[in-house]
Amino acid sequence: MITTLKNISTSALIVLASLYHASGQSNALAENYVQQAIDFRKNMKPDSAIVYYEKASMEFNKLGNIVKLIDSYNQIGIILTRQDQYELAKTYLNKALSTGLSTLDSNNLDIAMTYISLGVIYNAEENYEQSLIYHYKALNIRLIKLGANHADVATSYGNIGNVHRNNKDYDLSIDAHLKALSIREKVFGPNSAEIIESYLGLGNTYRESKAFDTALEYFEKALKNKIIQRGEGHKDLVKFYKYISDVCYLKGDQLKGDEYKTQYKEIEQKSQ
Repeated sequence: MITTLKNISTSALIVLASLYHASGQSNALAENYVQQAIDFRKNMKPDSAIVYYEKASMEFNKLGNIVKLIDSYNQIGIILTRQDQYELAKTYLNKALSTGLSTLDSNNLDIAMTYISLGVIYNAEENYEQSLIYHYKALNIRLIKLGANHADVATSYGNIGNVHRNNKDYDLSIDAHLKALSIREKVFGPNSAEIIESYLGLGNTYRESKAFDTALEYFEKALKNKIIQRGEGHKDLVKFYKYISDVCYLKGDQLKGDEYKTQYKEIEQKSQ
């Protein structure tokens, strides 16, 4: 009797060890697929990246790794969005969303990422109302999980500000970008690279609302900050000089517009 029990116990251990080994192999395979997908993205081969994220998603589904499964769907959705394949992207993002909402806490940060990706698509499709619904859902999750003073919360406010600007709701856009700016100043400091996104968001909104003087103030702040980050004459400064030049022309300040245009043309020539 004792020998029989020992044999059963040994057999059970062998089965468990076998299952553990198989699970480990499957997880390693899934992670390998993810890495290959990342490599293909880096090498500008998005279609191959999608194939490997698909392979990874199937393995993560077998393993019951819901977070990694959702991330795989999200990554496919992002790639397809960048290819302007919006309907197909929405198919994957909605799979991510339904999977997340049925298995995870509804305030999970991975679900917030899916909301953001959907918000980006609807913004691109000029369905601003639907875009804002998703961006505000993402913001609410981030506020709950990360608190009011977090970089990702600032990013969400920036997203919302951009959509409001596209919808010509300029006051709402400015309010959202100012909230993002305030958070970034607290988190990163006033001379950080992250502040530039807020300056550009505000500059673009004021320009489109024809408040050209205020737009110039923010674009000039962005330029000054970028010079701190990159140094004088860096190729990354070109777009900032262009922003300022364009607003000067809109103001009717031909002289100043030409001055900034000359500066970015010189940088472009040196960078060739």
